[in-house]
Amino acid sequence: MLLKKNKGITLVALVITIVILLILAGISISTLTNTGIFQKAKDAKSASENAERQEESVLAEYEDELSRYTSNDSWDNGVNKPELMTGMTAVNFEKNEITKVYKTNLNLENTNNEKNTWYNYEDKRWANAITKDNDGNITAYWVWIPRFAYRIHKDDEGNKTEKFDIVFLIGTTDNYYDDNGNLKVAQRQKKIGQKINTDGETYTVHPAFTNETKINYVNGGWKKELTGIWVAKFEAGFYDKGTDLKKISSKVEYTQAEVYTASNKNESARNYLNGKYGSTKTNITYPVFLGEKYSMNYMNHSDAYSISRALTDDGNVYGLDKKMTDSHLMKNSEWGAVAYLGQSKYGLDGKNIRINNLNVEDDNNFVYAMTGYSAKNDDDENTKEIKNVWKWNEEDGTVASSTGNVYGIYDLSGGVWERTASIINNGNDNLNKYGKSLMNALNNGDSSAYVTVYPKGENEGEGLEDAGKNNYEKSNIYGDAIKETSIAGVGQTSWYNDLSCFVGSYNPLFVRGGYCWDNKKAGLFAFYRFQGGCGSFYSTGFRSVLVVQ
Repeated sequence: MLLKKNKGITLVALVITIVILLILAGISISTLTNTGIFQKAKDAKSASENAERQEESVLAEYEDELSRYTSNDSWDNGVNKPELMTGMTAVNFEKNEITKVYKTNLNLENTNNEKNTWYNYEDKRWANAITKDNDGNITAYWVWIPRFAYRIHKDDEGNKTEKFDIVFLIGTTDNYYDDNGNLKVAQRQKKIGQKINTDGETYTVHPAFTNETKINYVNGGWKKELTGIWVAKFEAGFYDKGTDLKKISSKVEYTQAEVYTASNKNESARNYLNGKYGSTKTNITYPVFLGEKYSMNYMNHSDAYSISRALTDDGNVYGLDKKMTDSHLMKNSEWGAVAYLGQSKYGLDGKNIRINNLNVEDDNNFVYAMTGYSAKNDDDENTKEIKNVWKWNEEDGTVASSTGNVYGIYDLSGGVWERTASIINNGNDNLNKYGKSLMNALNNGDSSAYVTVYPKGENEGEGLEDAGKNNYEKSNIYGDAIKETSIAGVGQTSWYNDLSCFVGSYNPLFVRGGYCWDNKKAGLFAFYRFQGGCGSFYSTGFRSVLVVQ
């Protein structure tokens, strides 16, 4: 009887327990349903699946893009291979072991797999190419700057140094391989106002190679993604007497608004071998980009821009084809690309570049500097004697290049100040007086692919110094070798104590690099404000850039 009673009690308890559990389950289900937890869980699962599919899609796109560049041999597991355009010929250099002078090798037979012959960026041998006139004479040297991402280098203690870490990007992607062979993605500015930190651990795609049409070219970007750019190896120079080069005029006319009169002459200013200008219009002869030439000077900003855009015109002396090649005046972003690569392990590796300090005043021809020379010592002041300097193709003279060898870019420090297609659009009269072609190239007053407009921070009525300081503080542009490599907009505050004077007021246009007699003020990271005219500014020239259309 006791056993039966105990069993009965157990069954009743079990039934009661089950009933209670069913009630609680019903309440829980009702609660979950009413609060949408089930739906949220369902949505979360769906979002996760979508994210996974999206990630797989992005990875597939990366793989397709990488496959495209590796399969067509445009990526050599190191850098984007140089894109030779019509009229360009690959060259390298051979050193005479007795004279220690480099000779240009014009007979490179293989440019398909030429990492050990044409170029090798690991060995600081940047790819070089030449262009020729119809008579077969070399008219320019060009140096390939491949697409890369960068960050400011830090020492073992985490302090910033005067050096950059560089990773080369694959094709037109933002992807690179790290030291362990892992595929990584570099950052970039994708919307206006987005802050970019370039001195952290993350690499940033350099804007000289990026399509910035959607963000109004705010950092000096281009109108499409680029695998690289061709930069003139030397500053623009004049055709010279005593050579086989023929002086050929372009369709671009001088437009300077003022006439410079030498103290001992009663005549208009002239360019070397280029005739008088001032009262009569004169067409600008095509420049050469060669070493040991008189630096092309005595033209305003507008003319430097126009002649740079005209390098591919019909009848040009370079053999370039306008359908394939775009030519333009170097922008600050492109100057920065050269500077950053040069200050990496692929160039000078954190060492200061040597100045071109040759000053060859000639009142008869109005020449004041020559391309492709180097001071013999770091502390040398300007000199008028060629015997006191090294030539670009002499072994000792290569210290004035961006690589410290003959494969780099010259005249980045000294020679003449180089005008760039970069301005502050502050409404000053000098913009239209001396930079009219740049103003015409703007996008409704803002930056375009050809001209970079810096944000205005100055207030009406402020002086030149204050305007420069305020504009400097306002700027948030990266990649241009200005704010990332200096601490103020006035003084000698750039890396290596290079001159730092930001644009503003009646000096709204940029020049870069310094002049041959600027001594320690000149340098790779020097920037200066400029009115833009020619006048007595014999110390100002320019450099051009080529891009595949």
